[in-house]
Amino acid sequence: MKLTVYLHPLGDESLGLLNALIPEKARKIVSARWAVDSDDPALPQILRAGDSTGGFWVSAESVFTAAESRAFSHFEIICRKLVRETGEDYDRNMAACLRAPLTDRGGDSPIRLTTGFSLAKISMKPNMVGAIGDWTGEYVIGSAVADVIKSSNFSGVKLLPVHNPETDAPYADFFQIYSDSLLEPAALDCSIEHIESDDPEENGKLRHLGCLCYREEILLETPDFSRTAEPWSGWWGWPSWVVSNRVAKSFRQQKLRGWAFRPVLVADSTLYSAYLSHWKRLVGVISECRSSSFDGGRW
Repeated sequence: MKLTVYLHPLGDESLGLLNALIPEKARKIVSARWAVDSDDPALPQILRAGDSTGGFWVSAESVFTAAESRAFSHFEIICRKLVRETGEDYDRNMAACLRAPLTDRGGDSPIRLTTGFSLAKISMKPNMVGAIGDWTGEYVIGSAVADVIKSSNFSGVKLLPVHNPETDAPYADFFQIYSDSLLEPAALDCSIEHIESDDPEENGKLRHLGCLCYREEILLETPDFSRTAEPWSGWWGWPSWVVSNRVAKSFRQQKLRGWAFRPVLVADSTLYSAYLSHWKRLVGVISECRSSSFDGGRW
């Protein structure tokens, strides 16, 4: 595996620094972020020099080989499609969220398992999955996705109605996926940080910058669909989703759309040790910098 670091320059001087220190042939820019391998000796030089140019926002992505990817037993779901809410949808869905009780599963913060969503319009193909709004950790699925879930007999998942507020009736071809199968807390390692913020609601919260990790025995007992013990999918207590390799494989084979899959690591494995080694080096360099800090992640 390797760790790709993405640098977002905070100002023209930091951008100039990247142009000066990264050869043109080696430049890879993704959404205004410059990609640098964590093992590249230029990375510490760039980050330390950034203290005099305004610095960078830093994020990172673990990149695994094909052989490593085939060995993963579970994946975290990553959203690739949003189903937009109207203002009235948002009000109704926020009320549903606040009605759901907070559940303490032993994570840093409690989680909510919310049902009873409404959407005035769902613009989505039958083979699509979409997050409900841009603030929830919950998903609506099309009929083709529902058929795959049913025919595959995936464990740990239910299909619930999503209502059309104009008719007060459930949609016939769209459903909310739901799971009350809850994982134990994820491993706390150097790819998780405590947020330092002037916002009291954000300050001190845990932010996950990398991959989830669990003991192997926990994953062996996990059904095909589960939720995390921590609200990694955002404020208001949204837990993230963890699915089995069987789900991810079926999703790809059936050409379903709307999710990407981030590997879940196994504690005490050789791969996890390599992962920690990369992250420790990156965190160590960032800790020495005054003007650069992590951003993004999940909390």
